[in-house]
Parts: sequence; C-alpha cells; structure tokens
Amino acid sequence: MTAADPAAKLKAAAELIRKYPKTSARPRVAQALLDQIRGVTDASQKANLAQEYQKIFDQPSEQELIVPVLVDAYAAANQPDAAFAKGSEFLSHNPDSLNVLVDLMSLGTEQAKKQNPKFVTQSLQYGAHAIELIEADKKPANLDDATWKQYKTTLLPSVYQSMGLLNLVKGDQAAAKAQFVKASELAPSDAFNFLMLAGMLNDEYQNEAKHYQSLPAGPAKTDELKKAQAMLDAVIDAYAHAIALSEGNANMQPARTQYLHDLEAYYRYRHNNSTEGMQQLIDKYKTPAKP
Repeated sequence: MTAADPAAKLKAAAELIRKYPKTSARPRVAQALLDQIRGVTDASQKANLAQEYQKIFDQPSEQELIVPVLVDAYAAANQPDAAFAKGSEFLSHNPDSLNVLVDLMSLGTEQAKKQNPKFVTQSLQYGAHAIELIEADKKPANLDDATWKQYKTTLLPSVYQSMGLLNLVKGDQAAAKAQFVKASELAPSDAFNFLMLAGMLNDEYQNEAKHYQSLPAGPAKTDELKKAQAMLDAVIDAYAHAIALSEGNANMQPARTQYLHDLEAYYRYRHNNSTEGMQQLIDKYKTPAKP
C-alpha cells in the first residue's frame, strides 16, 4: 500500500497473492485497491487497472466488486460493446449480481438515448431481473442494511423509469406506460415520470379523438365521446402533475412550457373556456416546501 501509484500497488499485490494466496490481509488489500481504481479519472487507464485486478483477485466475491467498476470504465471510454461483453460474461456465471445488472441496464438506456438501440433487449432482461431481486428482498451479501434500504427506495424507481424508456425505444407503449406508472408511484416527486406519462396519455387521447370523429352519429359515438373526455381528463391531470413537479428544473423547462400551453387549451375545452381552478390543480401537486 506504500507503492507510488495504483499500477505499482497492483504489481505488489499480485506478488503478495502469488506468495500468500490465503493471507488474512487479502480482503483488506483487495478493498483498498478497489477504492484506488475507482478514483482513477482516465477511463482507459481505469479499465486496464480493473482488468489487472481481475487477474489477481479471482475469487467470486472479489470479482463481484470489480466488474461494475470495469463496466463503468468501458462506458466512460465510450466502449459499450466491451462493457456488455465483460458484464454479460460475468452474469453468465453470477446471474444475481445486482450491481452488474443495474449498471448494464443503465448503460443500455444511455445508449438508447443516443439513438443506439443495440442493447435494448439485453438491458430489458437485466432490468427485469434486477427488479425481481429487489422486490423479492434478495439483499446482496456485500451490502449493509442501510444501503439495501436505499436501493429499495431510490434505485428501484429509477430502474422502472429506465425500463419505461427502453420499452419506448422498443416500441412497446403499453409496457412503457405501466413502468412509468410504477416509477411514479415509487417516486412521486420525480417530474420526469409524469412528463413521460403525460405525453403517452396525450398520444392515446389523440388517437381516441380521431376514432370518435370517424364514427357516425348515434349511441356508439355518444359512448365514445364519454370515453374520450375521461381520457382527456387524465391527460389534464398528468400535465398538471408534470408542470407542478418540474417547476424550477432548467432541463425540463422546454417541455414544461409546451405542457403549460397544452394544459390551458385542454382545460378551457373541458371547463367552458375558463381557466378557473387550473392553477389550484397545479398547486395541488407541488412538492411541499421543506420546513
């Protein structure tokens, strides 16, 4: 641990483990080197160091620690194929490795946002299994109770949100909607979920409105009007929710401005060309100020 840099430390560690593979210092050395590698800012150097670490510390518990670091390094180096190859290889032998599952799903989601759908199918599989593990309360051995609680309250809704995005890219609107609904239930103050839901609900309403307009006059059209109005009310509520929660969020201001415009038009349509009560509806969904 007195070696000059992470590379030198790894070289010394390799010699230590070669001579004394069962030394009681092994866990301490492995963890200290892991922390060193995590702190490396150059992505290529970080990936190289992580690969060296893998060769030295080859026990399953040690591999469990380093593979997420290696995946992150490849992702930072813009090498998603290498990240998925290394992560998938590890998961083939350790299918319940939650950190690796989530890291790969997150990387696949980021790639999908960049118009690269190559990893969507794999990412959906990994995300679904991560949700299964968290909801079954299968705490990884390397996590303490406090961290695990944070996983369930913070990580789980973000996994559902990513699954929603991935399914949108895949073209499965129904699955995407269900997952954004779940994410919004788990994280009711996250504006992004409601922004996405509002957009999807509006698409559904627009399709329903076109269908209504295509029907001939009669009881069927009257029933369809009631259905369209109920869907529009759901859109109005989702818009109000998204607008309330996104207030002050610079990244969401373009969408918020558009939603405000649409909300006013829809609200006037449903309330005799009046906006009375619209602001109160928005205010209802604002996050309470902290004392």
